[in-house]
Amino acid sequence: MKPLRILLLAAFAGTTALGGAAALAPGQALAQTAGRVAAVVNDDIVSVFDLTARLDMLVKTSQLPDDQQTRQRLASQVLRQLIDERIQMQAARRLGLDVSADEMSRAEAEIESRNNFQPGTLQQSLRAQGIVPSTVTERLRAEIAWEKVVAREVRPRIVIGEDEINAVLDRIRANAGQTEFRVLEIVLSVPSPDREAEVRQNAERLLDQLRAGTPFTVLAREFSDGVTAQQSGDVGWVLPGQLSPEIDAFLANARPGAVSGPIRTPEGYHLVAVADSRKVTGGDASQIQVALKQIAMPVPEDAAAARAIGDRLLAATADLNSCDAVEGIASELGADPQTDLGTLTVGDLAPALRQAVINLGVGEVSPPITGGGAVRVLMVCERSGDITGLPDRDAIRDALIRQRLDTMAQRHLHDLRRQAFIDVRV
Repeated sequence: MKPLRILLLAAFAGTTALGGAAALAPGQALAQTAGRVAAVVNDDIVSVFDLTARLDMLVKTSQLPDDQQTRQRLASQVLRQLIDERIQMQAARRLGLDVSADEMSRAEAEIESRNNFQPGTLQQSLRAQGIVPSTVTERLRAEIAWEKVVAREVRPRIVIGEDEINAVLDRIRANAGQTEFRVLEIVLSVPSPDREAEVRQNAERLLDQLRAGTPFTVLAREFSDGVTAQQSGDVGWVLPGQLSPEIDAFLANARPGAVSGPIRTPEGYHLVAVADSRKVTGGDASQIQVALKQIAMPVPEDAAAARAIGDRLLAATADLNSCDAVEGIASELGADPQTDLGTLTVGDLAPALRQAVINLGVGEVSPPITGGGAVRVLMVCERSGDITGLPDRDAIRDALIRQRLDTMAQRHLHDLRRQAFIDVRV
């Protein structure tokens, strides 16, 4: 049987060191640790058995050397992760969120598939590798529970505006012809100022492991606080300006295969690797051609009247999804009968009109535009000559949500840590 690869998603796993956590010797008998307490977390405990079993799993699945030095280096980080899992499970219980047997079965089946195990053999495969099955299943249960907590408590607070999506599209167009990078990351959050040195030291230790040959993706899955831990640290393709200025400074001179030292950002410490690079395909956004139709209504020089007409146009076009329907709506509203503007080059439009349509897809309607004695909305019927390879708006929205969810979920976990009673006993 091939060596077991890292299995779990490791979403939002904590990595800040807790001083004083003792390393347990390789091969230490788990039975001897069963009655000892490593930490108390509110009304729950983390046993030395739990800590030893998790260390065993990590060493066996991460290609790290199984020696006293490695375990000493990892013990405090692993204990912190176990403490966080207790806090996450407690948060789920307070909200009445359970992890069902079906959810566990589906998650275990995914692990089996990813590791080329026969269906239904996860427990057997773990034991064959010398891994206590419960250390895998309990971690998986905590991750599923925490995802539910985040979905309930954090996700509803995230709203991505159309202007934010437009800003991303504008930035991509502005960077046409520049180099973009396929980035991997490990994020180590700093929960409080007094933990700064410890987190920095953890980042340096992970960097030492990378230099010793441990795959970046393995360490990202196990130790990253970022939501990209679910994708082995894979951020995807990024352009200058999409990440923090500190990371941009590293990327400016980076080549594929480069790995940064610890980079401090407001989110914490980052280790960044460049998996690949490429030139952004594209052209001049001003040369995009659009076939437009409009609904235009005359308006007196009165701001309140313009707003009222704009509201009417918004209501009338709320469900508009076809250029064929524009004439009918214009007629119903008593608008200008001239609705077909023909095919125009974006760069030739007046600034307000250009800004309104440059990011519209085919079949999309602009917000009301006031000027020239009228309030109008524009609809794109055809579009050509655009930059190739642009992500669609839903993909950009999803990416922005993931970025914001990462930060806010970590903040929520930090708040729960601060409120918790934590007594480390090893």
